[in-house]
Amino acid sequence: MERAVAALSAAGYDEVVLWVLADNVRTRRFYEAAGWAADGAEVALEGLGLPEVRYRRRLG
Repeated sequence: MERAVAALSAAGYDEVVLWVLADNVRTRRFYEAAGWAADGAEVALEGLGLPEVRYRRRLG
């Protein structure tokens, strides 16, 4: 993941976002430990209705 983040930063992106299933606690902890933070946005996964949480990370 750090290589992908470094590549995005090198490509000029200031910030990146990703979506995680709200009930996937293990994955959420993984991203939080890597510097990602939930920004309060939530949606239902299209077609399944499962809640997702948006995570955001500043680059640079």
